[in-house]
Amino acid sequence: MKTFVALVADASGRYANVYGNATEWGEYIDQLEDLGCEVLENQTSEYDITELGKIDAELDVVPIAKLLTDTDFISH
Repeated sequence: MKTFVALVADASGRYANVYGNATEWGEYIDQLEDLGCEVLENQTSEYDITELGKIDAELDVVPIAKLLTDTDFISH
């Protein structure tokens, strides 16, 4: 499994950087689309993957598992 970071948009046009695990980028896109995200681009290269999960607020990212529960994200 690899960790990916995606820039996504919700139904109101707000943006978020969301990270999660998948075997490939296409599989991660499917996970995000299943949650109602519009996937805009792969941001993985912009982040130090080892910091994810430790300083998420500072990095302005959210784990995929908390996107719908800990944010005001509105699904498409």
